[in-house]
Amino acid sequence: MYPDYREALKLANSRKIVEVVAKNNGVAKFSKISRETGLKGSTLTHHLNRLEQLGVLECEVKGTYKLRFKCPLCYVFESNVPYIYMGLLGKRNSREVSEPEVALGLLQKEKIKPVLIYVLTSFKALSEWADKKLPYQWILCYDDEIIDIELLKSKVRGQLESLLKEYIVILDCTSATKPATIAFYELAQEYLTPLIYIYEEKKKLVWLISRGKIAERLGLKIK
Repeated sequence: MYPDYREALKLANSRKIVEVVAKNNGVAKFSKISRETGLKGSTLTHHLNRLEQLGVLECEVKGTYKLRFKCPLCYVFESNVPYIYMGLLGKRNSREVSEPEVALGLLQKEKIKPVLIYVLTSFKALSEWADKKLPYQWILCYDDEIIDIELLKSKVRGQLESLLKEYIVILDCTSATKPATIAFYELAQEYLTPLIYIYEEKKKLVWLISRGKIAERLGLKIK
């Protein structure tokens, strides 16, 4: 079950708990949550149980609670959880610089430096960039997969869910095929991850799904 964030965040005390856990990089002990929220005993336990039932929190070790997915909440509350970039690579078409390289350079200007880089592409497109020896984690697709939205989403979903447990994942829907762009857009909407698009000629980065938009979807007010 994907977390029911909207239901979880309807109650003020649940919001307090979620904010504390998120600001502590997605993990906090019962005593710390109590101290920082002001909630005690059965009231705190009730809301922790509620957040577990709604799929937002997990209790792997007694007395310690963690967010099931660190994104979107650690992103919204600006914690120190590291970033991962997940983008697309299209055919070369005489380019000397790949689209992911452009995107990563623009993200760095915004003081975002992903610790890992995942790129989805076709075997054919990758072969066109072979001389560049791009140092990425590759998600490779056959020709029939790169043009099928549902196949692409299925290809990426498991990896994305795994990464969201420990990282903030920025999706980039700029390159490759139109179905790939749509697949990444739909995944970002579903998992409430930040999503970017690059105007390659202008070297301009646009946040299609920003921190503010995610907070709005969650019903949260941020500064």
